[in-house]
Amino acid sequence: MTNLIIDSTVANSVNPSINLAALGVPSNVVVSNTTPATQPSAFEQLKSLESARISWETVELAQSNNRLYSILKQAYSFYLVMKQDADKEVRKAKLEAMEAFIADKGYTNSFGATTHDMTRVVKCVFGVDRRRVSAYSIALREALRQEVGAEDLVAFLQDNGGVEQIRMGGTKPLSATKRAALVKAEVSEAVLNTVKFDASVVSANADWVDKQVVFVATYLPTGEFEVNAVIRHDGAVNTALAAYYSSKQAKIRADLKADKDAEKELAKELAGQEKVLKSATKKEQKLAEQFVKVQAEKAEAERKAANLAHVSTLFEEVIA
Repeated sequence: MTNLIIDSTVANSVNPSINLAALGVPSNVVVSNTTPATQPSAFEQLKSLESARISWETVELAQSNNRLYSILKQAYSFYLVMKQDADKEVRKAKLEAMEAFIADKGYTNSFGATTHDMTRVVKCVFGVDRRRVSAYSIALREALRQEVGAEDLVAFLQDNGGVEQIRMGGTKPLSATKRAALVKAEVSEAVLNTVKFDASVVSANADWVDKQVVFVATYLPTGEFEVNAVIRHDGAVNTALAAYYSSKQAKIRADLKADKDAEKELAKELAGQEKVLKSATKKEQKLAEQFVKVQAEKAEAERKAANLAHVSTLFEEVIA
């Protein structure tokens, strides 16, 4: 775009019937010589739309999902406390609160006899949209089935593709290739031992350098491993790494379950000790009350005896 500047004096000389100065018009008038803007190509339009989509996914959608997951986490925590808290009164209070809320909102007829309590909690939070309530309940029940803790729920939802992915197909296991990729570097860095074979037995060459292979071995009573075969094949390596990953995850789950079971046992033990302590406290309080009562009765008896003795003395003095 170019700007054309016309001086008022020139304009007046060309067309004296227009006196710019008399009209109070600025001495310089800027006239724009515009050229129609070039329209973006179809390819550029698609690029722009792609950028907008990426921005939406990374900013707006991510923020929306984070907020949703936070609410789901709180709903999930409410359910866990209602079902698993060590204190019976706490569980009862949560259940009664949920039932009162359902009655207040008029949701009572929305549930059947077999409706899961997780669905009831979700409906209390997310209202009358049956499809959304169903999707969120399915996701949270899957987390419950896998014994996911409340603090781990957000990571669970993110790792498994979100609520909708879980609703459609549950938590699908990772492919063997993905499982292998997750532990490939870890296994490479862990050196258990070094083994060198005769070249006539294992025909390794320069192409094998820094490549992973699979050993087929047999464990002997002596504590040694007898290597039966060496396989250099990407598929075999991936399968072995995937198996290693699965075994590792199974151990992690087993350890977590053991920790949770230990926590539950400890909670039960503490609850039992608290009950015993309360019982003992009540007994001590009762004994203390009885002691005070006995002491009061004793003092009253002594007071009456003293009064009686005093009266007897006065009577004897009067007779004398």
